[in-house]
Amino acid sequence: IAQESLEIYCPAAGRMGINSLRIELEDLCFRYYRPDMYYQLMQKVKKTEAERSKYIEDVKQMIRRSLEKATIKCEIQGRSKHLWSIYRKMQSRSIDYEQVYDILAFRLVVGSVGECYEVLGYIHSLWKPVPGRFKDFIAMPKANNYQSLHTTVMGPGGERIEIQIRTNEMHQIAERGIA
Repeated sequence: IAQESLEIYCPAAGRMGINSLRIELEDLCFRYYRPDMYYQLMQKVKKTEAERSKYIEDVKQMIRRSLEKATIKCEIQGRSKHLWSIYRKMQSRSIDYEQVYDILAFRLVVGSVGECYEVLGYIHSLWKPVPGRFKDFIAMPKANNYQSLHTTVMGPGGERIEIQIRTNEMHQIAERGIA
């Protein structure tokens, strides 16, 4: 059932744009599909949880200060990638957990499309973008109508962080689907 769900229902949720359901289902399926890897990854993630939480708060404060100077109102969310996503990356690239560098992700929700691009400029002035790691899903939405700007930057301490920038409307569609 877990494998079937990973192959059929998770991608279906993704295509419908119901990201929150897809993520929850993927991690739940992973727990039963590969319990050995699930619990092994869970332990590794928990070991570094405290320092990651502090790092996330520090980065959020840096972004907040930069955008306050520009008088841009922005909701900032920081999180670690979910376990299935980490596992998939390890498998596809044949790497260990310690070699997965973009485990942290930030989502910035702003008021307008223009502010999305403006915030992107501020982010790239704060930290150096990683070449080839920028995607403009606002100008060219995905087939499921997903829209967002994605960039990966070398954050504080040389840590790779992924940043998604979108409007509130784009965020609602990404989380709950187009219906």
